[in-house]
Amino acid sequence: MNSSKCSGCGLVNFPGETKCRRCGSTLSPGSQQEGTAAARETTRFEHEAASYSAVPEYGLPPGAYAQPGLPRGGPYAEGGVWRDGKTLIMLKTAGLPDYCIKCGVAANGSHLTRKLSWHHPALYLLIVVGLLIYAIVALIVRKSAKIDISMCQDHIRKHRTVVAVGWLIFVAGVAFIVFGIAWESGGSALFGIALVFASAIYSTFVKVVRVKKIDDYYVWLLSIDESFLAMLPSVNNG
Repeated sequence: MNSSKCSGCGLVNFPGETKCRRCGSTLSPGSQQEGTAAARETTRFEHEAASYSAVPEYGLPPGAYAQPGLPRGGPYAEGGVWRDGKTLIMLKTAGLPDYCIKCGVAANGSHLTRKLSWHHPALYLLIVVGLLIYAIVALIVRKSAKIDISMCQDHIRKHRTVVAVGWLIFVAGVAFIVFGIAWESGGSALFGIALVFASAIYSTFVKVVRVKKIDDYYVWLLSIDESFLAMLPSVNNG
């Protein structure tokens, strides 16, 4: 019985096949047990791929959900993550490559875990009706995803620094508001309110990633370095 895993490209083939279905290489002899186990693993992955193929929007780009056993390095081969121009698209259950999303260097396992959320931008119109109504509706209809974002230690330190700056602006704003109320200084209170709003705006620009969209299956992310995106298969090419 032939081994199911191709020594040339790493594709797991079904037992009994003499040629690799991907590269055409002759498969080396192996145990029947290994071939049967590999077949079960391949069938499981093909079943998962089939279940994802019916998902709306993108479906499953042909060939993007790689077979198990492919080596890491070069184009990302573990599947479930793609690029569409400057947008990264990933299944909620997928993991990102172990490279920094900000510079493309090896992350060596370092990452930031983020709980991301998104709702349709049209919901912001509810703020005109009432902030509380908007908050309740947004909380109900929002889509969320928990992602481990690969980042090198250098960019993690830089991110923590800019986040700390945002908190300092916020704390300074609160201090000015308290001072203005205590000393009946309207100017100080207004300056404090302005600082608080500035910290809120600042925080939107220093996020690790920007969420373009989230649905029941996929996450769309922006603010990803081009060298990182280049490792991913394109949704247009499969």
